[in-house]
Amino acid sequence: MTSFDPIPQARVVRHAGQLMAPPPAPRTADAGAGYLRTAMIYAVGLWPLTCVTALVVGLLVLTAHLGAP
Repeated sequence: MTSFDPIPQARVVRHAGQLMAPPPAPRTADAGAGYLRTAMIYAVGLWPLTCVTALVVGLLVLTAHLGAP
């Protein structure tokens, strides 16, 4: 997946006439857990489409179990 985050670069700042590196950036949250949450948000937000999809899948499973020709 392509990320559009900026490429980290070494920065040097001048503080009181002396060159020094800025403090490191804080850690970011793990993105792996966010995918499930995002999927659930979309499923709840698009509830009519989710219901129709569940209905179609249920009918297909029911048809397969009844052995329709």
